[in-house]
Amino acid sequence: MAPFQRLLAAACAFKFFDGFLVIYPLYAVMFVDHGLTPWQVSVTLIAWSTTAFVLQMPSGLLADRFSRRWLLCGAQLVRGLGFLAWLLFPGFAGFLIGLMLWGAKSAFTNGTFEALVYDELREVGRAEDYARVIGRAQGFLFAAILLSSVAAAYAVRFGYSAALIASVAAAVAAAGSALALPRATRTLALGRADYLGHLKRGFAYAAGHPVIPGVILLLALSQAFGGGLEGFWPVFGREVGFDASQAALLAAAVGAAQGAGAATAHRFRRMPEPGFLALFAGIGVLLALAAAVFQVWTVALVATLAGLFKVIDINFDARLHDAIPTEMRATLAATRNFAGLTALTVMLLGFGPLADATSYRIAFLGAGGAMVVIGLALLTWRIARRSGRA
Repeated sequence: MAPFQRLLAAACAFKFFDGFLVIYPLYAVMFVDHGLTPWQVSVTLIAWSTTAFVLQMPSGLLADRFSRRWLLCGAQLVRGLGFLAWLLFPGFAGFLIGLMLWGAKSAFTNGTFEALVYDELREVGRAEDYARVIGRAQGFLFAAILLSSVAAAYAVRFGYSAALIASVAAAVAAAGSALALPRATRTLALGRADYLGHLKRGFAYAAGHPVIPGVILLLALSQAFGGGLEGFWPVFGREVGFDASQAALLAAAVGAAQGAGAATAHRFRRMPEPGFLALFAGIGVLLALAAAVFQVWTVALVATLAGLFKVIDINFDARLHDAIPTEMRATLAATRNFAGLTALTVMLLGFGPLADATSYRIAFLGAGGAMVVIGLALLTWRIARRSGRA
């Protein structure tokens, strides 16, 4: 098998097992069924984002110095321990610990996987295919989410324990599949530079670049709302009248839409930045409309907007990697995730208390409205800036 095909197959296999988690479409519903309030659910998600936030930059530095595939392997095993914590301690404390371990997994996976793929593609002269490869791999991820969500709709009949045991097994399989990825070359020899020096150069390069700050900003906003609300989509389903099994099927529909968005994202590679800002605002309109109507059929709008988030994510991730050099690729990818987790935490700090004080419906409506305002404000600023240069 040719190196390109080997990489594509390994990347798709890793993302599939990374996403095949039977508990994924049920965990927020499980939290609610165990008595957690909207604010407590948000606190557990903030614990996830804060852990990932703290570990994101160290993970990027380690990925630029050591074996990326072994980091990916270890991260999957750590998440498996988190699922065991949920199984053994099904309460607020156990859920909090489990999501903190999931946050550690996120920190050591996000950025590391993308850096490995981009550098391997560049080694075989196929860097221009990065968006397509990542899109295909993301397609397998969301196919796994779809299949695991369908499985969850059946497994929940036997209680949440069955879904958790299956998810532990999937985490072990994902750890094994990580070792099938290529042996990415260490890009920075140990001792060649201190961690803080490498980090400082990475920040300086990003700040002085004409493209990177804008790309990171839109990626951060997409991660804040797309990633931050993803765990709440099954709760949206419960609020409009679904039971736990139907909420899992909603997660399957969301996964299918995300897979379609990921697989077709490369077709929008040449769309200018203002177009993506308008798309971001349009996603906010869909979310606000879904929350305003709040009927069973509006779950179709939720699935659609979840897919559109992936179009933004993959295209701007590709633009970011096109703009950064190999020796600081994982570090700057970690910077992107660091910014995204900061924005995500801020969003959750608003969403949770608002849902607690009013309702989930109002919180979803507020999130959609915030996206519209932010998207249109950035679009107006971008157009004004371009006009000023003309």
